[in-house]
Amino acid sequence: MKLKRFDQFNPVENKEPISIVLGYFDGIHLGHQYLIKNAVKNAKFTTVLMTFSKPFALFLDNQKSPAILTSLDDRFRIVSRMGIDSFYVLENDENFMNLSPLSFIKMLQKMNVKEVFCGSDFRFGKNREGTPDLLKEYFDTNVTDLLLDHNEKISARDIKYLIEQGNIKEANRLLGHNYLISGSVIHGNEIGRTLGVRTMNVKPSDSYVIPRFGVYKTIAYIEGIPHRSITNVGVKPTIDDSKKVSIEIHVENYVKENYSETIQVEFLDFVRPEKKFSSLEELQKQIESDIRFVFGSTY
Repeated sequence: MKLKRFDQFNPVENKEPISIVLGYFDGIHLGHQYLIKNAVKNAKFTTVLMTFSKPFALFLDNQKSPAILTSLDDRFRIVSRMGIDSFYVLENDENFMNLSPLSFIKMLQKMNVKEVFCGSDFRFGKNREGTPDLLKEYFDTNVTDLLLDHNEKISARDIKYLIEQGNIKEANRLLGHNYLISGSVIHGNEIGRTLGVRTMNVKPSDSYVIPRFGVYKTIAYIEGIPHRSITNVGVKPTIDDSKKVSIEIHVENYVKENYSETIQVEFLDFVRPEKKFSSLEELQKQIESDIRFVFGSTY
């Protein structure tokens, strides 16, 4: 059955009872997948995953970055392969953040929630005062223990740190899928063409975590078709003094113009850090070397 998506969901009373999986689910990492699979396997009713429209870090005074691992579209795409029946997006604005735990529970009751699945660290309501124990007083509640890796909780925060350090392989292992940035193709300074390398500049569609500046082995999905590619993330210090961060992709044997189209870039491995070269000729030699390295190896 095709997954149903409800954006800007306004809770209304459902005629049929539902089982709900609660969380923000940024990244849909291995820990999230463990919880979702448990819900799909054991739910007694139609299974609904509820996520939220904005990063909670936007509302919390805790120094956490609001950068995300997955946009709503990314989360929907990943969850669509996991057996969930419906995907609800709740608008977590200031009013929502000030809901008391009991008000949140009443909202779930209005939705005809009969069964809840959540992680043991799930918190809800103003000041995160609501706990799974409170949910148990109102619903049949299944609390999933945290999935550990080397005795540590798998967390979006740690995965973000790995990406920022360029440790893409380890981040991908904990995600259970390749880190992906989606965005639209925009006009760049076209220096790549003068160096004999056609590139596409991608403007991220959301506030994704930006990987460590450098060169990466990637896969670019253009019109849904995967292409081997090499991607530079950084400020291009050899040719640009603006310090503006760019994501620039070279796709093997690809010449089509794709301005304004949305593409997805999957990061597979870190090749080398970004550096400033003494000349365009030196930069060109390094680009040619990077391309031979990436396209000469097996994906």
